[in-house]
Amino acid sequence: MSHSYSRIPLKQGLNLVCGPNGAGKSSILLGLSVALGQTYTERSRRLSDLIQRGKDLARVSVVFDNSPLDGKRPLPGFSSDTVVLSRYLSRDGTYWHEINSRSITKGELLRFLKHLSLNPDNMLIIMHQNMVDTFGAIDTRERLKLVEEAVGLHEYRENILSAMQKLSHTLSEEEAVKRLLEKAEETLRYWEGEYQRLKRKRELERRRVELEAEYRWSRYLRKEEELGELEAEMEELQNQLAELRTEAERERRRGGELEGEVGRLEFELEASYEELIAGERLKAEGEVYLSLSGKLSGLGGALSLPGYDRERVEAKIGEARGRIARLKGELSEKRKAYVETRVREALLELRQDLLRREMDSLSGEARRTRRELEVLRKEAEGAGGRVETKRKPQEVLEELKVVGAHLSTLGEVSPEVEQMYLNYRATMEELKERARVAEENRRRALEEVEERKRRWRREVEKLLGQVREEYVKLLERVNAGGDLKLVNPEDIEGAGLELYVGFRGTSPQLLDAYTQSGGERTTAIMLFLLALQKQIRSPLRAIDEFETHLDPRNREAIFRSIIEATRGERVQYLVITPGYLLGVEEVPNIVMVQNVGGTSQVRVVTRA
Repeated sequence: MSHSYSRIPLKQGLNLVCGPNGAGKSSILLGLSVALGQTYTERSRRLSDLIQRGKDLARVSVVFDNSPLDGKRPLPGFSSDTVVLSRYLSRDGTYWHEINSRSITKGELLRFLKHLSLNPDNMLIIMHQNMVDTFGAIDTRERLKLVEEAVGLHEYRENILSAMQKLSHTLSEEEAVKRLLEKAEETLRYWEGEYQRLKRKRELERRRVELEAEYRWSRYLRKEEELGELEAEMEELQNQLAELRTEAERERRRGGELEGEVGRLEFELEASYEELIAGERLKAEGEVYLSLSGKLSGLGGALSLPGYDRERVEAKIGEARGRIARLKGELSEKRKAYVETRVREALLELRQDLLRREMDSLSGEARRTRRELEVLRKEAEGAGGRVETKRKPQEVLEELKVVGAHLSTLGEVSPEVEQMYLNYRATMEELKERARVAEENRRRALEEVEERKRRWRREVEKLLGQVREEYVKLLERVNAGGDLKLVNPEDIEGAGLELYVGFRGTSPQLLDAYTQSGGERTTAIMLFLLALQKQIRSPLRAIDEFETHLDPRNREAIFRSIIEATRGERVQYLVITPGYLLGVEEVPNIVMVQNVGGTSQVRVVTRA
């Protein structure tokens, strides 16, 4: 800009840059900011516009004192006592940084400045013209972030954001796993259904095999029972035949006996008839002799039959007749019994014949059944081991038909279904484990976020408590009161810092453009900045022309507070102000800037 060449030494404590407007005071702070990496400035959107007219190159260098302090160098990565950070601007728009004449990247520069907690874009560290009003008007959230970065608490916020990012990543991972789990569950349900069909089909096929074996063995067992029944029936018939034979033999013997008795009775009857006839004949002859004898007697003759005794003969005839009657009765009974015996014998023979025919029929049926049984046995053994069942073949066959019908409804089911189901089930278990791990990670990440939020809030509240105490003391010097308030502390993104101030006995009100005047806002902000100084980490702080809206009394009071706040400090404070101040004997380093012939010239007044 207007500086052709200027070398500006800075001392510990307060460095006051003064001079008339247009002398090039602000260019010093602007050059410092550009050297520290600032890309956009309030003076120009293009860095090349900062190059003097007629020149093609501009350079700003910042020399850092790296002498050992308490045995350690402030910049341990450098072994030299000084470290020179330079920035070159070219008319063609290119620029680059160097450290000790070595070109560095933007990343290296940022790491270098971060080590020093020196951020040129933070208005609490380098506050250009009009930035006091800007700080009063910015959003409370942005204001808090600037404070955090300036005092080194931004790492707490970064840790929270990092933890929240981790939580977000964990949530995304958990959600992704859940989506995968849902899809896997849906797919598993499909394969589980197919697997159940396969299991059902296998069960039915197994049952069909069992039923087929049971059916064949049932037929065999029923045929075996049938053969047993035939054999039992044959045995029963055999017993009956034996009984009939015994009974027929008994009747045969009885018939023989009766036949003998009939013969005997017939013989006796015949003999009795002969005896009767003989007696009758003898009687007739006797009666004839007797009649002739009587006639002869009447004639005076006599005729006799020797051995004839009428009474004895009649007695014998009577006995013969009685015996004949008795024998005839006995013979009739015996003949009847004999006939009945022969009839029974014939019937028994007939029944034996019928039984033998029936036995022959059963024997043939038994032989046929044995042949069928052998065939059924082979079929049954071919279907599997012996199955004992009481069910009839038809009952088993009905169930077999039902099983076959169920199998037909299942259709074709690939045997690979089982492997697919097992694979997806294993996948499900794996996803469930991943979901459990993701849930545990989310819980831990959430706990980490909450813990870091608690740490952040504790540190911020501690900081604001210390700054509030100093802020209130400084406000009392200008007959004012005030307060600091952390708003929305439970929400890291929504948390902000509010400033309150009240002048001349009024109760503190929220700092804004509608409540306080410009001077009152500037006073409150400057005193807040002074109260904050002991907490800021940067080795350099700078402010340009803050007193625009201040009345002389407040301007003097604030400058006096600045001098007191910077006294004995090892930090370098750079304050730019127009004109010159009276009573600045305590300022260790005064840089006076004048513009002579369009070129800024610098004169330094340094006090021991």
